[in-house]
This record gives sequence, structure tokens and C-alpha cells, in this order.
Amino acid sequence: MPEARFELMDVADQPVADHLALLSLLNQYCHLVDRGGVDDIAALFAEDAVLWPAYQGEARIEGRTAIRAWFQNYDDNVRSGRRHRRHKISSPIVKIDGDAAEAWCYLDSSTVLTADNVIQVSAGRYEDKLAKVDGGWLFRERIIFINHIHTIDAFTEPQ
Repeated sequence: MPEARFELMDVADQPVADHLALLSLLNQYCHLVDRGGVDDIAALFAEDAVLWPAYQGEARIEGRTAIRAWFQNYDDNVRSGRRHRRHKISSPIVKIDGDAAEAWCYLDSSTVLTADNVIQVSAGRYEDKLAKVDGGWLFRERIIFINHIHTIDAFTEPQ
């Protein structure tokens, strides 16, 4: 997929409350994926949302129920073998158009693989389409791009 080209945006007419709510949604996702429950993660998505973990291939997960199942699998098979997961976003750009919005941000993640006490770090980006539903913002579409994943040798944790 080609890299997005950005133009200067006039954000003066974007409602501040909506902008802050969208930033909060982006950050809530990170915290919930790191330490929350799958029901709480799924609740951030619209009923008809699409999740596309592009780093895994072309398969798109459609609908909140299927998205919840994907995160349950992630929880069972990925998150369960890690500790000290820290997943964060940076440089978010938000573009609001009424009850619809788009957002782009970078992601960075670090975690300790429990099996061998190795640090794993990754970086990528999110591209989102969002919708205001019943007064609150939800993901309508989230695409996850991972640029790299690498490990750092085993270490000793401070006592």
C-alpha cells in the first residue's frame, strides 16, 4: 500500500470536544490492548466496524463480534506470553467531518517475552476511520501496519 500524502489541514473549525474525545479513544485502545479485557476492547468498535491487521495479510475482520473473537485469540495466544507490555501512539493527526473522522498515528510497542526473558520491540502505524455513534466516538475501521519487530537480548530485571 502506498504511503499516504498529507496536506496542511485547517483544523480551526473542528470541535475541540470531538478532537479530545478522538485522542482519548486512540489512547484508550492502547491501554486496553495492553491490560484490558476483550469486551472493553471490542466496545471501542462500531457494530459494523472492520479491523484489518495488514501485517498479517489481506484478511479483514468484520463486525464487533468477529473483532472481539480476534482480540480473544490475541489475548490467549500473544498477550498471555508477555509481561510489561507497553503500547503507545505518537504524532496523531485527526480530521473531523461532522460525525465522521479519520486519524493517523504511529505506534511503538515493547514487551518482555516470558518464555526466554527477551525484550521485543515493534513499530508501525494505525490508519483509522471513526464514527460518532450515540454521542460517542468509535472505530469504524482500524488498519494496523507493523514496520518491524525485533528482539533485544535477555536481561535481568531490577529487584
